[in-house]
Amino acid sequence: MYLKDGSPPPITSKPIESTFIGQRTNVLSENLDFPGDELPENKSEGIRKESGLYFKQALSQRQQRQYEQALKTFQQALQGYRQIKSGRDEGKVLIAIALTYYNLADYFWSMDYARQSLTIAREVGDRPMAQQALNHLGNSYRHLGDLSKSLNYMEQSLVLAKQLEDRQAEMMAFNNLGIVHKALGECQIANEHFRQSLEIAQLLQDQSIEVQILRNLGNTHHSLGNYRETVKYYDRLLSIAYETMDSPAISRVLRNLSSACYNLGDYSKAIHYLLQRLALARKLKDRRIEAQALESLSINYDALGNYKKAIEYQELRLRVSLELKNRKLQKQALASLKMACFAIGDFARVSQYVDMMLDSQ
Repeated sequence: MYLKDGSPPPITSKPIESTFIGQRTNVLSENLDFPGDELPENKSEGIRKESGLYFKQALSQRQQRQYEQALKTFQQALQGYRQIKSGRDEGKVLIAIALTYYNLADYFWSMDYARQSLTIAREVGDRPMAQQALNHLGNSYRHLGDLSKSLNYMEQSLVLAKQLEDRQAEMMAFNNLGIVHKALGECQIANEHFRQSLEIAQLLQDQSIEVQILRNLGNTHHSLGNYRETVKYYDRLLSIAYETMDSPAISRVLRNLSSACYNLGDYSKAIHYLLQRLALARKLKDRRIEAQALESLSINYDALGNYKKAIEYQELRLRVSLELKNRKLQKQALASLKMACFAIGDFARVSQYVDMMLDSQ
């Protein structure tokens, strides 16, 4: 299942048994090579069992993130199933290979193997396999930047999921369609798809998927400026997933939450989230994020009219910028401090910061 917006850096893996696009391999080890078109029944059954063992082994390797080794083992299973002309099993392995290449961020080959699987699924009339292949194709084309083809395959995937009454597949299709529409800038449509996906996730009590959909909804509403909806979905996200989300993701959510609260005029709540973000940045020793959080805290305290606190956080920001030896950040912090001190009539400190600004030039 593909539900994350962010994608890993590309890896240029190639199929283990190299073929031209769409061409099926027919290379076998010596113990699987038999003359003629038809195999004796006992030989065919032996190859089927051996291929099944290879398939299970490859699935285990992929689960352990041994992707390159898994690809080699999947190819052994694939060769055996092709030798005995077991189309349904061949398609099953092709889908697994497509997912493995997707795990490697090698979307070109993921697309190619998914396409081969779709061809077989249609040949043997396996609609669940076809639905999976369409889903793989949609996600691969999205990462390859062909959003038109991605949308086409995703829509077909959703139609088939509904026909099969497969709520899990339907949930995936709605979410993936939302991601494509968001990439197309059609955020209202994206949100409707995310909402439908969320309803199914809650119905299925699939909390891990619910977390990812809530993040998608929060991100999209924030980009639309729907700040109340942003806070609603992000709050739900943090309430069920704070302990399981990675720190950078939590930091981004806290940043967007504070931004939404600021735009709603709820400065106290914005400060609540910013203090969490500041603590997280210090825990991770991320000085850049720490400086951002300190600046935002100063802005929110200034909006509350608490100029003493606003100046306190700007001075902390200045200290971080000095430790980072970041001249640009130092000038920004000094300029903000000068304006804050001027606003409260502390002209002695204004003069002090003006002198520091001149020294930093």
